[in-house]
Amino acid sequence: MGIVQTLYYGLSQYTDISERRIGIFFKGLSEKKSVGAARAQLLMLMQHDLAVINLWTEYKYKGYKYLRKSTRKKLYLNLELIAADFDDFYQTNQMDGAEVARHIHTIAPHAHVEFQRAQLLRALTDYFSLTRGLYEYRESSSFSRLLRNPSEEKLIGDCNQIVTLYAHLYAKYFDIHDLKIRLLPNHVALHYGGVDIEATNGTFANYDDAKGAELMPIEELVTVNLLDTTDSYLETHEVAPEDFLQSSRLAYMLSHSREIVSRNLEAAYGTIINGLMSRNNFAQALKFAKQSGNMELLAVVGNNGALYHMDKHEFAAARRFAQHALRRNELTQDSYRAEGVYQYNQQHFHEAIKAFKECGDRDSVRKCYAALFFNEQSALPKQLTSENIKQYSKVVRRMQDYAKKSENKELMQHVDNLRKYL
Repeated sequence: MGIVQTLYYGLSQYTDISERRIGIFFKGLSEKKSVGAARAQLLMLMQHDLAVINLWTEYKYKGYKYLRKSTRKKLYLNLELIAADFDDFYQTNQMDGAEVARHIHTIAPHAHVEFQRAQLLRALTDYFSLTRGLYEYRESSSFSRLLRNPSEEKLIGDCNQIVTLYAHLYAKYFDIHDLKIRLLPNHVALHYGGVDIEATNGTFANYDDAKGAELMPIEELVTVNLLDTTDSYLETHEVAPEDFLQSSRLAYMLSHSREIVSRNLEAAYGTIINGLMSRNNFAQALKFAKQSGNMELLAVVGNNGALYHMDKHEFAAARRFAQHALRRNELTQDSYRAEGVYQYNQQHFHEAIKAFKECGDRDSVRKCYAALFFNEQSALPKQLTSENIKQYSKVVRRMQDYAKKSENKELMQHVDNLRKYL
């Protein structure tokens, strides 16, 4: 890298020209752009830098703030170490291509595989085989945990991540377009020439008859990763709704199947919203629920948010959430009643009266006026005489007003007795 480039990337948000090329591609995507041209460009980028695409989009569109520039640089160095280590393994552990093809045919009889490509895929499955101890499958893992120095640490990743790394390494030797992805319920596998590659355990498989199995072009892996929200990082960190919306738009524009994207997007919204609610971040959950257009999710957030804020004595907020709940009228009335009780216990009787009036609780309103009566009465001296009572005429008049509003005959009678001396 020349001096000018070194200075540029020292100040840029990008680590190098690969990231910049990928960043410009995603930034330039819009509904106006030809879908075919966008996918062709994406495929070219995947051929050269699939792993970089995954890491950049995690950082830019999924809120992985820990993937700062210095961290990404280190991970790219680790990626180079993995590629070099695999190449050494590949050169010294090559199986006969025809033998690999025969093995594949025992699993997928209708598979049509080219010997050299089958040989490479077998090397990948052997390299990442669980028996070697290099790789460990773990659900809800981020891509960064997979990009480690293979001579020092175990590589850890889930199905999306390890499939991405398989495809990235494959593209170092052959055209990535040879590959497809096999989508299964809550799972992703690689596919080549009629046989599936189960990257999580380093074996060949046949998912043709598996329930819910769908075969998609390799580009679909990018859209799957864009909408993947199963990472444990997201259980404790927030995703900005605008970032998630942008990742959803990108996935929708690039996907070969709007049905798959819609299904994955719905699941992603559910995951994020449930996570936010579990952390009592109902404001963010409400933003995502509105953005999702899912009225059922919106109603759940509205209901739970209203109950949470009621419990926190944040009654105005509770009523804002209640407007989105199915039981909006009931929750609104409950919030006013709860506010009335809270204000009464705090001896804020005028505020309590306002709240009780909103929910139509006349008995409680009268009880508040009685409490105000006794508050005023406490201002009178213990020795009240016909001489000093005139000094407290305003107090007595307020007592009279509160007694009437309390509709308590005994209180009204007591005030009438006092007023005789005014």
